[in-house]
Amino acid sequence: MRNEINEIAEASATINWEDRVLWILVGFVMLGHLARNLVKDEPFNLKKFLGEMILSGLGAVAIYTMGLLQGLSEVEIMLVGVFASLGGIRALEWVAKIYKAVKNLN
Repeated sequence: MRNEINEIAEASATINWEDRVLWILVGFVMLGHLARNLVKDEPFNLKKFLGEMILSGLGAVAIYTMGLLQGLSEVEIMLVGVFASLGGIRALEWVAKIYKAVKNLN
């Protein structure tokens, strides 16, 4: 049984570098991260920016390698890429802003 689990893990952990889905995910994670850096109020730091872009690309490859995107359409994969790059805290900030805006309309 243990050998079967190892074989499945080895088969699913391979990266097909020619897979279009991988590059869609990496591209959208990096573009989302780039956009997040452009709209925040901190001064631009090239070294920090490049490090964050590399880390976001590695995160996208990790998501792809774990097989979390199986069965999703390309549009859904693009959405995952964009939202993954926003990060949980940034997404919560936007939810709070939208909630306040909707609440003020009433």
